Amino acid sequence: MRTLCDADGTSALPHFHITISEMEQHSEKIGGMMRFNHRFIGLKIGMALEQFTVRCPKSGRIIGIRRDFHLNRFLFPLIGLLAVVWFLVRVIPKPSRAVYPCQRLAVGIGGGFLAYAAMGLASFSLCRHIRRNLTTSMIVVCLAFGGIAIVVTDSLNAASTTVVLTPSEGVNQPMGKARGIHPGRVVWAQDFDATSWDEKNGLWWDDDNTDQKVVNAMLSQSLQKLTGKSSDQDAWEALFRNHNQTNGKGDRGYRPNETITIKLNCNTDGEPGKRGEKKGHASTQVVYALVTQLIEHAGVPGANITLTDPSRHVGEPIYDKIRSNPKTDYQQIVFAGKAAQDKPQYIYAEPDKDCPIHFDLPDGTKQTYYFPKVFSQADYMINAGQLRPHSIFGVTMIGKNHFGSVFDGNGYQPSILHAFAVRGTDSPNQHGDSHCHPSLLGHQVTNGKTFLYLLDGLYTSHTQTGDILRWSTMNDDWFSSLLLSQDPIAIDSVGYDFICSEPNMVQNNPCFNGHVDSFLHEAALADHPPSGVIYDPEQDGVKMTSLGVHEHWNHPSKRQYSRNLGTGDGIELVAVTAVATE
Repeated sequence: MRTLCDADGTSALPHFHITISEMEQHSEKIGGMMRFNHRFIGLKIGMALEQFTVRCPKSGRIIGIRRDFHLNRFLFPLIGLLAVVWFLVRVIPKPSRAVYPCQRLAVGIGGGFLAYAAMGLASFSLCRHIRRNLTTSMIVVCLAFGGIAIVVTDSLNAASTTVVLTPSEGVNQPMGKARGIHPGRVVWAQDFDATSWDEKNGLWWDDDNTDQKVVNAMLSQSLQKLTGKSSDQDAWEALFRNHNQTNGKGDRGYRPNETITIKLNCNTDGEPGKRGEKKGHASTQVVYALVTQLIEHAGVPGANITLTDPSRHVGEPIYDKIRSNPKTDYQQIVFAGKAAQDKPQYIYAEPDKDCPIHFDLPDGTKQTYYFPKVFSQADYMINAGQLRPHSIFGVTMIGKNHFGSVFDGNGYQPSILHAFAVRGTDSPNQHGDSHCHPSLLGHQVTNGKTFLYLLDGLYTSHTQTGDILRWSTMNDDWFSSLLLSQDPIAIDSVGYDFICSEPNMVQNNPCFNGHVDSFLHEAALADHPPSGVIYDPEQDGVKMTSLGVHEHWNHPSKRQYSRNLGTGDGIELVAVTAVATE
């Protein structure tokens, strides 16, 4: 209990002796009453407005005004004006309120009224009448309506593009348990020489536009910084050894008979040979650099490497680039997609009905999926995702990379998991709600086998279906970056912060409503998540533990986390810029 005091320590309020704790309690009660009053008033107005509207029985949208209500012809102008005023009073101070149900109803009534007034004023006969009978008061009313229409339109536009990026828990407030040789370490490698596409000549994934040597150097330096080793071979040895020790497999490195599956994000490669020229595909040069590292430095035979995205096709540029290397190891790499292809080493990602993953959906029902055999039969996994926003979940990175890894009995169709989306559902996901990402990341197959997480940020698209965009915060250049970590939550936290720091990535994306990072809270605190649910994707009675550490950096220009500042056991961001390619 703290007392309000002067600088010398004496009570500043000797007669009242009110404590900070008591003030906070009273303030919370008063604030709650005010919020209740606002909601109560809004509810009452909404109920009143409902008496004048006709809704679509399927969508619930307002489609017209009731004509069977005799007073409507007289009250509609008054109700319409009140709806506009109510919307302006509530939304202008806080545009995010535009999504509230009562405000949506007010928009429907008020918008219909303004449209009605505008159409009436636009008619020729009315214009003639106005010219004959126009008065000063009528001019004022018309101008007022015009101004209101403009303000309403601006407010709606602002609400549709408003982003809420302030972390609910504040900055540098780590939660969860950091992972890795250097716990919570995320390496950020950036080199603008890697990406030279001018948006005119060739395709961005061509070797002429994405420098393979620079990408190789970026990955090499990242691996060494991540592990603290001075060679690529030692870095891989450290990664394998740390993973095996952590998972009870002994103090040992990689063995030549062990297999590795690399989960790519090929969401934009839906059909073979069909690629959008400006879409955010998995970077050919990044995948090739990763495969080269495994073969040339980690000592993994090519036949023991599988590249897959079970619900999609591995992009032809990736396949062709790897197959263009005549060495036996490169020729023996396996590709697994949604269907087998009539080409060497390309197979169907067959599901494993003995490897289920279970989800408790928000509506209380349960859903069972199955991972593919290239997951269940692998000894190790690498999660190689894309760094980009998403139009339904907010972001597509490590957590969502396994969205296309689950088989529902008929196909790799994770559509039911959209129930956890932050928009586009009847009950959008919010902080304190359960999420599907912790189960996707924390299953004994994915969590127990994945020893490296990589985010490809060379060319970043606006959404999963949008075009790649340059970054205004990077001198209007491509992001030209890679992120590496042993901690899946730390790397997604850093990726989220980078995305939110770039206006071109978040503007016109209504997902950024303050809840996009809810899955990071749930995953970091998986043993006691804010939702209170028990994450047990295997349904073996063993509760999931923390999947990593989450926090937000202190500022977009400083990019410092608690381990950088020496203030906590959270994330450490290590930057590698302008890497040498000699």
